[in-house]
Amino acid sequence: HNKKLQKHKPRWLLLQTTAGRKRDPGNTEHLFPADLIDDIVHNTNLYALQKGRENLAVTREEMQIFLGINMVMGYIRYPRARMYWSSEDGLHLRLIANAMSVNRYDQILGYLHFVDNYTCQPANTDRLFKVRPVLCALQETFKAAADPEEFQSIDEQIIPFKGLLSIKQYIPKKPKPWGMKVWVRAGTSGYMYRFEVYQGSARRERVSWLGMAGDVVMRLCDDIKHKNHKVFFDNYFCSIPLIEALKDCGIYGAGTCRANRLKGANQKLKSEWQLKEEGRGACSVVSDNANITVTHWLNSLAIHMASSCPGHVQRPFSVALYNQHMGGVDLVDQCVAMYPHRCRKKRWYIRMNLLLFKASVAHALINAGSLQQSRRGRPSATPPPVKRKAVTKVPREVRFGTGNHWPQLTETKYICMQCCVPLCPGCFVNFHTACV
Repeated sequence: HNKKLQKHKPRWLLLQTTAGRKRDPGNTEHLFPADLIDDIVHNTNLYALQKGRENLAVTREEMQIFLGINMVMGYIRYPRARMYWSSEDGLHLRLIANAMSVNRYDQILGYLHFVDNYTCQPANTDRLFKVRPVLCALQETFKAAADPEEFQSIDEQIIPFKGLLSIKQYIPKKPKPWGMKVWVRAGTSGYMYRFEVYQGSARRERVSWLGMAGDVVMRLCDDIKHKNHKVFFDNYFCSIPLIEALKDCGIYGAGTCRANRLKGANQKLKSEWQLKEEGRGACSVVSDNANITVTHWLNSLAIHMASSCPGHVQRPFSVALYNQHMGGVDLVDQCVAMYPHRCRKKRWYIRMNLLLFKASVAHALINAGSLQQSRRGRPSATPPPVKRKAVTKVPREVRFGTGNHWPQLTETKYICMQCCVPLCPGCFVNFHTACV
């Protein structure tokens, strides 16, 4: 059986590991290590033995092929899994069918397990007991496989699942509202550095003065203290005490903030109707002695921004940074959602493990794409094409509205303080006068 498997297997389907070989950033071996696969093989065979199946005998190589097949099924999509092994020429996929038989695939999927069920103690309140070894292993490998980026974001992620499960959550504004909620810290490239599965009130530790959401941020950031990182989050997490606590740990924070979490700063800011009188783009800024800035800014809606990142321009600097670096967790969802799995199982831990495996593959691709490939040979005599700078179009509400339309001299040119566009002094009147 093993010789036949060696003969027909596609080499790239194996998540091979070779001792002493230089680590390839595009390989998943340092994200889904061999020790973890060996543990899955052991617990799968043990579970089959407990269920009366004595001759399952899954090997490490078969488990690697099984995971590789699930990865292929993510981007070559069929309505049903058995179609990959169909005898019809239009459906038969040799890449999968020659690697493993359909019956063997179903056997491994049916007995797939990650922990020995008999080791669970009656007093154990960990609802993630069935996947805890996988979660702990991936936490370490995700953190060690790549250097943390300077700009990172924290948000929630949903693992879709609608079966019976005590930790299942419903978030109506998500594309798939039912599922398991995961707190994620990710970089702007889409790399997931830390994650924490939400278990509800059963496993909630004692809440500090920062609140439950603030405690989540502090736990996710405990490995990047005093390294000059910038972390962004939405108004579910953000508060002035959290910004202060992060700054004490050497981490800059910024995010949209609710009015009832501003510790009285909103009383010193302009009200919403005052900003509307000034027009779109108007803002009001206050800061304290610790250089924590609170901004009330009017765009399509009036929002509050709290930030410990220094700097302020006509569009608040905290808003620009937030828009630029907040989408890391959404990019993780996008990378994983591009390769959905067609296998629908009632066992929730199968769904979670497959999603984390695909996140590992996405991380390997991100690491591989971040490398700068050096070119051999002489440099080209043709100069590289010059990229034209994009023209900034100022909205009419800002261009012709009231505000500080005054010239400001920078190092080499004049700009309008309100519109933030370069203008020569003689063109200010014509630019800000609407044509009748």
